[in-house]
Amino acid sequence: MNSRLTELLLSKKFEDARLLLQSNLEKGELLDPRVDRLWAPVADTISAHVIKENGLDAAILFWEELLEFFERRIEPTWGHAHKGHIYFRLALHAGKRDFAKARYYLSLARAEDLIQQRNLGGTEQEILARAQQSSSHVALVLLERIKETDFDSSEEQAQFFDNLFGPSFDAAINGQVVNPDLVLKALERIIPEQVGAICFSLYKELFAAANQNLPFATVSLTGTVLESILLGILIHQKGISTLPSGKFIKDVELGTLVSQAIAQNIFPSKTIKSTMRLVHILRNRLHPGNEMQQEHKLTNRVSITLKIMFELALVEWSQSIA
Repeated sequence: MNSRLTELLLSKKFEDARLLLQSNLEKGELLDPRVDRLWAPVADTISAHVIKENGLDAAILFWEELLEFFERRIEPTWGHAHKGHIYFRLALHAGKRDFAKARYYLSLARAEDLIQQRNLGGTEQEILARAQQSSSHVALVLLERIKETDFDSSEEQAQFFDNLFGPSFDAAINGQVVNPDLVLKALERIIPEQVGAICFSLYKELFAAANQNLPFATVSLTGTVLESILLGILIHQKGISTLPSGKFIKDVELGTLVSQAIAQNIFPSKTIKSTMRLVHILRNRLHPGNEMQQEHKLTNRVSITLKIMFELALVEWSQSIA
């Protein structure tokens, strides 16, 4: 199948590629349609080619047609098949335009994850704990705490969504970490030496909190490290002591510092800017009252995802400095 699939993709016959995948799934000879980890990489490969050549709408249609195939052809014969991956991909594409639709698809993906975990057995508490490690739960936690009004434009929202579910999300899924020595070297290049001691100290606290599985502390300290970076740059590199509002720069909160950094073009790329905005959003909404109202609770994996995003952004930022 792989050689035939490659041939179809190179020829840009994406509809034929989808039908080839579906044919193999329906026969169940090479791929068990009930286990998405077996066929999801193939579907992702096709989708990547589709979106590159034909755009977002074509990619959404690809996943919608695959979902319909599972519901109408696979499940009547094979019984329930785990469709979480399809719902997750639909959420990622839809979220670039509509957060509500993304949350809807993610809730369907989470329902699939819960079915999968219940099939493995255990108490309800154990089932829920395992399901909280899923990508759908992490994504729902993040999107529950982000509003479309947090962005200045639809373009920025789409860029943010791409960045949110980019390499850092995959790294957290696979249990990967960013080498802390690499991050410390990045900080050395980014920050003025006047704030080096406090910034390095705060990052070491962040590293320790993450290793001790302290999600609230990890999110909070990620924001605190960013505050120290921005204060150092704005004060010692930009010479800013008072903001246009008349407020002393050392008295303002992180959101104001991020806005000022954006105004001063401190962030070298849209990816880095969107990451720093996410750090602010989550840190700002990390309040007991807010958390009590959230359906999907903050977990260690969520905080680690944020930390990895932040660290990768710092490394990218440092590489832009001549």
